[in-house]
Amino acid sequence: MAYKGVLRVEISELIRRWRAGHSQRRIATGTGLSRDTVSRYIAAAQALGVSREGPELSEEQLSRLAAIGQPGPRQVETPSEELLAPWADQIHRWLTGDRLQLTRIQELLGQRDCRVSYASLQRFVARRHWRRPRRLTVRMEDTPPGEVAEMDFGRLGLLHDPATGRRRAVYALLVVLGYSRHSFLWPTSNQKLEDVIAGLEAAWACFGGIPKYLVIDNCPPAVATADPLHPVFTRGFLEYSQHRGFIVDSARARHPKDKPKVERSVPYTRERFFKGGEFRDLADVRDQARRWCRDVAGLRIHGTTYRQPLVVFQDEERQALLPWDGEPYEIADWREAKVHQDHHIQCLQSLYSVPSSLCPPGQKVEVRVDSKLVRIYHRGQLIKTHVRQPRGGRSTDPNDYPAELSAYTTRAPDRIKASAKELGPSVAEFAERLFEGPLPWAKVRQGHKLLRLGERYTAKRLDAACRRALEVDLVDVTRLERILVQALEEEATPQAPESLPKGRFARPGSAFSHTNQYRRTA
Repeated sequence: MAYKGVLRVEISELIRRWRAGHSQRRIATGTGLSRDTVSRYIAAAQALGVSREGPELSEEQLSRLAAIGQPGPRQVETPSEELLAPWADQIHRWLTGDRLQLTRIQELLGQRDCRVSYASLQRFVARRHWRRPRRLTVRMEDTPPGEVAEMDFGRLGLLHDPATGRRRAVYALLVVLGYSRHSFLWPTSNQKLEDVIAGLEAAWACFGGIPKYLVIDNCPPAVATADPLHPVFTRGFLEYSQHRGFIVDSARARHPKDKPKVERSVPYTRERFFKGGEFRDLADVRDQARRWCRDVAGLRIHGTTYRQPLVVFQDEERQALLPWDGEPYEIADWREAKVHQDHHIQCLQSLYSVPSSLCPPGQKVEVRVDSKLVRIYHRGQLIKTHVRQPRGGRSTDPNDYPAELSAYTTRAPDRIKASAKELGPSVAEFAERLFEGPLPWAKVRQGHKLLRLGERYTAKRLDAACRRALEVDLVDVTRLERILVQALEEEATPQAPESLPKGRFARPGSAFSHTNQYRRTA
């Protein structure tokens, strides 16, 4: 049988009418309550010291009267345990194997003539500990304007790439300001450090400022080691945060409540922006995302604040952000390298010399690479700076070599030149040409081979071979050796004749033209 609960205001009206001298029948007719209910509350009020001639009903007395309540009908217990017990194994497979939600399991059970309420199904699963119990949620106090922003990555879907003709995955880098809930969306096809910084730079340009703190997820380009208490950030991202002036913090792994304001914004963005949209390429997605954040997500009534995020941002939060200079940030690549025995390191397929007095071979150094310079650090100290070389290039400073090797790198070519003069004037000239350039010591091995050729083939033949090689501007010891092996040093260099002899069967050029013949036959 259905029953009607008695409200506080109805109890107060009942006592007021009773104090006014109304009978219980009249009170029941005026309030719509039963006579038994009116009689029970009047008796309880008198037990609390309320009388018709006494003072008004106090708040404490009214609260005690409201606590009496009205007994309801006896609830009929639903035999959920008996109904669901035969389906226990199937429910467990749906939960653990198929990973279905309880709402879907309730629908499937209803299709099989096992109709139970959602609460009964939830209690049945909880009694068997098949699901982790829900934790209590404590709402955090809102942060001041411009204090915190939250960043998260999420998958949007697939997009046709006109360059390759294939479909590529598109991810959303979403930044949400903690106070106003104003958001910025940066679609990207990669999750490298360059893509993360490019998305954040676009966000600061859209906001016109930078928050004091940034809470991020554990994306590998920014977080080197995910730790609940002491996360380790990558050098590149930490250097970027220092350059822009914000403090970075990472959420704990598998703890979405550490960044709740952006966590639910990712599925909202995917459902309301990307799905069903028409996009030409990635640039078009970014243009539409910028307008969508301003015109749709920014002007909606937020479900928590019940205010428009864009309006709150423009009125209260924009002026509280840190200033943004608008200068493009140059991303630096940090790497580790080992100093080899030749006092060089290899970085991005290029070689760079390291001062031997500051870092001997075998030590590890940190290398910072940008678009123009390569900076080498050892134990936190900058020890060398080079101009960045292309792949396969080499930047060597002779002063980086140790003192005991300086004589080899500087005076060894002079000794080879002096020995070449004793073998002949052409050999001396060949040696001079060989050691031209900024790094003559790099040709020392070829110089030693030049002297050995004089010992093997005599100085006279070597001088003749050098003379012939210089006539054709050939400064290469390997090809010079080929001249000696083939005994070509005594042959005269062929000269091009001044005029070619006239051919016996030479004909004028008109003989090959058939225009006149066609005209005569026509």
